[in-house]
Amino acid sequence: MNAMVPGLQGVKMSSSDPNSKIDFLDPPNVVRQKLKKAFCEPGNIKENGVLSFVEAVLLPISELHLERMKAETEGGEQSDGKKTFALEGAPEGTLFSVPRAEQYGGPTHYKTYKELEAAFAAGEIHPGDLKTAVGNAIASLLEPIQKAYQENEEWQKVTELAYPTVKEEKKKKKACRWILKVVLKLVKLVVL
Repeated sequence: MNAMVPGLQGVKMSSSDPNSKIDFLDPPNVVRQKLKKAFCEPGNIKENGVLSFVEAVLLPISELHLERMKAETEGGEQSDGKKTFALEGAPEGTLFSVPRAEQYGGPTHYKTYKELEAAFAAGEIHPGDLKTAVGNAIASLLEPIQKAYQENEEWQKVTELAYPTVKEEKKKKKACRWILKVVLKLVKLVVL
């Protein structure tokens, strides 16, 4: 069973609050904007949706990529280019990097979630830096998914049917009201 990941607001994720979650089709600027607004109090490792997302999603994916790269290298195969969420030049085995300006100590690199969590709890990572790193990682993770979606007309049609725009929703409501009026008139005719 998977652990519950809190929403970006630090409490339970809610589909009614678009700022509490990241959608697969959110463009990079929207992902970064949502993360910028996310609850990520300095040193607070509880109810921290940003940290929880790193633990539950980004690091497991990064571990899989690292294992795949090692297996391909050992087998003499060429890597498929998939990488961890580490910055260029990070030490070997790094799963996640947090970019920071040199004046603030430069980038930091983590091989485990516990290392990242301890650094955040100790105030060694500023929430803004963590949010930037997570936003960049999510954007790179979603890029191939969004590309495949854009190239598939059928998926786009299904999305339109499942999630109609506000304009379509208004048309639906108007049609429902019209149908309701007709049904009420018929009921009056039958009853009277």
